[in-house]
Amino acid sequence: MTVSCPLPATHKKATFNRIYSELALHQAVIGAYSKPLFTSRKALGMSHDGRTLYDFASDSLQNVSQLHKQLAKRRFSYRPGIELLFTTNGKERTIYLFPWEERIVDLMLYRELTKYFHGVYEQSCFAYRMGSHGVDSCQHRVENLVRQLPRPLYFVKRDVADYFPSINHERLLELMAEWIEPNDYLFKLLEQRIRFEILENEEVRTAERGIAFGTAIACFFANLYLTPLDRQMAKIKGLKYFRYSDDLLAFSKDRESALEAAQVMSSTFNELKVASKPKAHRNFFFSLTAGHTDGEFEAVDRFQHLGLEFRSDNTVGMAREKGRKIRNLFRTAFRRKRRRFIKTNKPILRAQLAVDIARDVVEEGFRSVAIIDYYLKHVNDESQLRQLDQWLAEEILSVTYGNGHKKGNFKKIPFSRLRAMGLPSLQHRRRLLRHGHLESHFFTMRNENLIAQQQRRLPSARKNISGPDSLQTGKHRQKTLVRESAPC
Repeated sequence: MTVSCPLPATHKKATFNRIYSELALHQAVIGAYSKPLFTSRKALGMSHDGRTLYDFASDSLQNVSQLHKQLAKRRFSYRPGIELLFTTNGKERTIYLFPWEERIVDLMLYRELTKYFHGVYEQSCFAYRMGSHGVDSCQHRVENLVRQLPRPLYFVKRDVADYFPSINHERLLELMAEWIEPNDYLFKLLEQRIRFEILENEEVRTAERGIAFGTAIACFFANLYLTPLDRQMAKIKGLKYFRYSDDLLAFSKDRESALEAAQVMSSTFNELKVASKPKAHRNFFFSLTAGHTDGEFEAVDRFQHLGLEFRSDNTVGMAREKGRKIRNLFRTAFRRKRRRFIKTNKPILRAQLAVDIARDVVEEGFRSVAIIDYYLKHVNDESQLRQLDQWLAEEILSVTYGNGHKKGNFKKIPFSRLRAMGLPSLQHRRRLLRHGHLESHFFTMRNENLIAQQQRRLPSARKNISGPDSLQTGKHRQKTLVRESAPC
């Protein structure tokens, strides 16, 4: 089999003229400027030029105008980036940090190419897409199909080992030539991004393998590289197939279709010169009757996919390590406020402080809300959520009295008292999410936080604000305030 993913006859190859506009560049700039609204730490990231996003934004109009002229005249060329090593969740990763001009162009190219090729990707591709595609859509469809399909149900699960660092440049360029005009300026820009340069000890070297993890355009390359696999899987009769970046899941009620999927994955991996991660390399099945065995498939009653645990009885829960992750969100928040607990003498006041912190984790923290709500949208194991709620109440009393998780603490402050103080319930929040009562966009949530911060900083301005056009309700004032808070 030869790896190939030609465009449909009705879809033209992309050129720079077809995707680029000054408007697209300005939209990418706005996207970059939105970073401080969530985490200022990202806006402070510096490459070898020593400039932060705030430095670029200090003369925004001139910098963006100059960038547009370079692109319009086909004179923009990528500069080297630097390597940064970091560890997250026990995994060592390397990200590549480029100057902000490069990052803005990356973001612009990623958005416009993703938009241009949206209809070219297979429906099985859910990561780095537009519209209704995304992790929530992927997981809802997996849940519905697993629940509807009869048993036995055969699964094939794969994950590419070190995906971004292992992508073969020659293979990627061959695939890109089928989507991008090879003699066009756009192709030359993307080729620079594939064979990206790294500044190390005042010397520049060119990457021989992999794509620059941490850049927006790398996500486009990641989808393009596995599109040939998506198309091969779409040809297998009766197969349900889902790909989220390099995380692959295929299943079918037909055993032979599942075996064919495993073979196609293996052969395509070989053609693309990537390997399957041993830990995620699994063939398994939900059996019709207990004790049923199969030489090619392992009999299981549950499996994990993108952090969720799908079970043969049609319940969906959190993987054990993900439940631990949610607990750590609360532990970290309590630890950060340790000094305030020390200064608070009365236990009832310490309990109220702990309850307030827990509510902030569930309702206000951008990262924590995103993590918690993702699981709450999909988990239907009420007992698991009930245990988390019980643990949170015990953790709050443990922080209050400093004596660990002891049932006797509830004699001092009953569970009902904690609820009256505002103790959040993950069970209740799940029901609100399921019934569409918590559809607030993250930008809206963050804007409200910014407005509250501005009110605290400007007490004199707060006194002069009254009526329906206040900071709380006035749309014009909210937009103005957010605009003034941005680095532009």
